[in-house]
Amino acid sequence: MMVRVAIPVDRGILSAHFGHASEFMFFDIEDKKIVATETTPTPEHIEGSFPEWIKSQNADVLIVSGIGPKAVDILNAANIEVITNVVPESPRKIVEDFINNKLNKTYEDVCEHHHNN
Repeated sequence: MMVRVAIPVDRGILSAHFGHASEFMFFDIEDKKIVATETTPTPEHIEGSFPEWIKSQNADVLIVSGIGPKAVDILNAANIEVITNVVPESPRKIVEDFINNKLNKTYEDVCEHHHNN
């Protein structure tokens, strides 16, 4: 069975926040191997547009660092698994870690949308 993983990317690594990604990488995985990759620029970011767009790309899994609860709810309702708090690094390494159940999920979301500086 093939699994399609979506990863929001900014400057070549996993974007720290789902809604701020400049592009998405999609990885098709079969038999624990990456069989295809695709990089696509993100659509215009209007509230709620990214989850709908991810659904239209036939993703089964979304791997992110930070993401809002509303987006998670929309994606979960579409039967898309959302894995959060993943440490930003190379998308390929993240997918290989996902395949091998070794994802580093220790990322603290520094963008909580209320800044106390």
